[in-house]
Amino acid sequence: MSDVFPKWTNRLPRQMILGALLAGAAATAGVTYYFTPKYTRVGYQPIQPVAFPHNVHVKQLGMDCRYCHNGVEESWYSNIPAASVCLNCHNQVLKDDPRLGGCRFTRCPITCISTIRSM
Repeated sequence: MSDVFPKWTNRLPRQMILGALLAGAAATAGVTYYFTPKYTRVGYQPIQPVAFPHNVHVKQLGMDCRYCHNGVEESWYSNIPAASVCLNCHNQVLKDDPRLGGCRFTRCPITCISTIRSM
């Protein structure tokens, strides 16, 4: 009866179980890593207290992102600028624009919703 199967088939069940365990561990690690909000909430845009048009400030006016997001080079996320950063320019440019009302008339910082850190 020992001549029916070659000798290496004795190790086959152990190798299949080990392969299944490794595949399960790899699948679990992949799901744990890639199903985080960093990957699943791409494009998430909550309603902010002040509507900020990035395309006007960056594309049309040519402002550098680091002017407002000054901590981006030291951190993995870009910080939310304080209202005082906006008012550096908007005390002179479009100073009576009603869209800036939330920035102008508050003494405490505006609470914006982060699209990365709050997840």
